[in-house]
Amino acid sequence: MIPPRPPAPRRSSPRKSGSIRPPSSSVPAVPKTRGPFHRGRVSRLMSTRSSSSSTSKNEETIIKHVVQGVTCREVHIPVKNIEGGIVILEATAESQDELVEVACATEEETNLATEKKKLIQHGDPYGAVLWPASSAVSDYIMTQMSLGGLTVLELGTGTGLCAMAAALGGASKVVATDYEEIPLRLLEYAVHHVNNVKREGRGEDEDRRSKLSVIETGYFDICNHNVPLPRADVVIAADIMYEPKTGIAAAIRTVEALKAGSRVVIGCSPGRPGRPYYSEKLKELLPGINAEFQKVQGRTCSGPRNDLICGVNSTSVSLQPKPLTVALIDLCPEKYFA
Repeated sequence: MIPPRPPAPRRSSPRKSGSIRPPSSSVPAVPKTRGPFHRGRVSRLMSTRSSSSSTSKNEETIIKHVVQGVTCREVHIPVKNIEGGIVILEATAESQDELVEVACATEEETNLATEKKKLIQHGDPYGAVLWPASSAVSDYIMTQMSLGGLTVLELGTGTGLCAMAAALGGASKVVATDYEEIPLRLLEYAVHHVNNVKREGRGEDEDRRSKLSVIETGYFDICNHNVPLPRADVVIAADIMYEPKTGIAAAIRTVEALKAGSRVVIGCSPGRPGRPYYSEKLKELLPGINAEFQKVQGRTCSGPRNDLICGVNSTSVSLQPKPLTVALIDLCPEKYFA
């Protein structure tokens, strides 16, 4: 008997972040009850397939890579003060559809690819595509901060744009974390096989290779408060407040970081449901704190999106990248803790 179709998941919400443990090819199975796609079985209909008729032709001409069975396309992102910008890897339309299939699968559906099951153990495929706040945070840390000699921790790294920007910006160590495996693998591949290659001509770019070598990846779930934050001088995050739970968790982690002496920079694209919960929880934990976000300029993302990853009316995506106002908060520990 086919179960009734549940309400559609929140479509325009981005991903949550991704306890640090070494990446492993044999991650224990997680019960299919967590994550945005596990609030009931979702029927895989044609209406949920990736929608981008005007970009599908372009996708045939771009450079593609296969990372652990996931076909990805190169996306060049301009970042302020980084010559040549940064190239991230983003799942193609077909791979997004496959990842959503895995995310929607029940325990009984055993005919899905085992390899992809390992990549999204928590049912969260959002980290396989780029989100606008990543550009805003990357530009901000490159223009408003001096990262030389500092350790930077990124929560919910996703495609790894901010982590790579921090490394190219001079950080002595960058720890890029997520609670799903797919973002970590995409970032590692982008670091070792894409961004250390000269854009013009062949051969390695030794300067980039050296700077990007400071990036480490690891598993970390911001909602698992039994595991403390890794030590860092700066903690950054982009678009992790996609539901109330992650907004509250981000506030708790913000206070934890500030108490440890870390500066905290978080970007949030328009319409993220967890942001009000973040501000409310932050004020509760630190009475008198200025929990107001400033407005900074980010950019929309382009390219195909599965409708269950990003709804067709989302402001996060456009046919061509264009300016988008993004909320950003920058908190320094010395203002609140001696």
